[in-house]
Amino acid sequence: MDLITRALLTRVTAYFLIGASYIYYLSIFAPLGVDWLDWHAQRIFNAVEYLRLNGYFSSFGFSIWSSCADCSYQLPEWTDKIYLSATVFPLSPYILINHFGGKEALFFYGPLLVQMVIVMTGALIAEIGVKLLKSSFPNFIVSIAIFILFLSSPWVYKMLIAGWSEVFFIFFLLIGLLHLHFKKSNRALLFFFLAGLFNYIWGTFVGIFYLAILILPNFIKNQSALSLYLPSIFLGSKFKKLFVPLALISPLILQSCLRFYASINLSATSGSSMLERLGVSGYDPHNGGILGALQFLAGNRVSTCIPNSGLAIIPENLNNSIFIFNCSLSLLGMTIMSLLSIVGMSLLLNNNHNARKIFVPIIFAFFIFIMVFQQALSVHLMGFSYPFAIFFALGIASLINSSSKYFSSLALNIIFAAPLVVGLILLSTRVSFLTGLNG
Repeated sequence: MDLITRALLTRVTAYFLIGASYIYYLSIFAPLGVDWLDWHAQRIFNAVEYLRLNGYFSSFGFSIWSSCADCSYQLPEWTDKIYLSATVFPLSPYILINHFGGKEALFFYGPLLVQMVIVMTGALIAEIGVKLLKSSFPNFIVSIAIFILFLSSPWVYKMLIAGWSEVFFIFFLLIGLLHLHFKKSNRALLFFFLAGLFNYIWGTFVGIFYLAILILPNFIKNQSALSLYLPSIFLGSKFKKLFVPLALISPLILQSCLRFYASINLSATSGSSMLERLGVSGYDPHNGGILGALQFLAGNRVSTCIPNSGLAIIPENLNNSIFIFNCSLSLLGMTIMSLLSIVGMSLLLNNNHNARKIFVPIIFAFFIFIMVFQQALSVHLMGFSYPFAIFFALGIASLINSSSKYFSSLALNIIFAAPLVVGLILLSTRVSFLTGLNG
């Protein structure tokens, strides 16, 4: 075994040992633990159990998607609750677990599966970060720092207690982007399609990015984006150029066809309209505009700092006042560090063209969510903010790496960088502990 392979195995072993240890720590000390929240677990079970009882494609691949106060009655009676905003594909891992193991297996292995995918995603990001940063720090230190910054972030914690399809989407998308970067075109297309099946909205946004760099150069006479983001194998013919966006957008086409047939053949269905998700339906009390969409920067909602005991800050309730004050400082600190991480990520993208190939498509999709789906991001801070954990971990690592040139020695760099990383991990964990029952 050569030294490079041995070093990689050492890092991978460290990722999983640290990941398991941190998740175990959260299971003991985090107020909400690491298992699925009750409402989320019940929603997942309702969806997969309905399909098991009625047939997995009996409703054109759609299922119920709602919690219930009294789940004792038969699920087939829920035919008026068929949710048309998501197909059966994102539920496929949970369908398999429930089909062969039942409810108890779903509630045990479901969260465990999400934890494993998150840890693998963190390991993937850490390895990518090591290659891109080319730091003067030892690779082991850089990779572990990136991994822990990602895993301990509040955006990841929200996925642990209520895992959304973004967990699987980001995992498969990153693998697809790496295969595209290394010009393994067929595998890249496969992983892009799998990612889109888990979340057709995110897949479509990334597909729009690639479609835009194919179309816009014809109008602005600038072909540089084509060679930067698409390998030469896709530039040989006009038809091949469409393979990448088609692999990402085709799940949306499939979803639209299924939804069309379901809306015609099912008597009563539910789901949010596009205008409602944009926040311009006419009655949008949950739309916070751009600032509402940007609240993810704090890692939690400001409302988490308002105790259930009331809003009043009065001398008779000193502990309440102290909590509100310190909670607000924690969220403010997280916001500042998030903004700094964006600066660091910008430096990484500016200095490394390979970083642009891998992360700009994700950044573009995330930017669309913030700017366009303002109501959706205001409401669903828990799910849609997950990709920011990637930018946060790599951005902070990039800033530390950039600032290392101001130190006279590598030892001095490590001595000062270590407390900074530890402090950020503690801050992230603190903000994660503030997470409420609704995320």
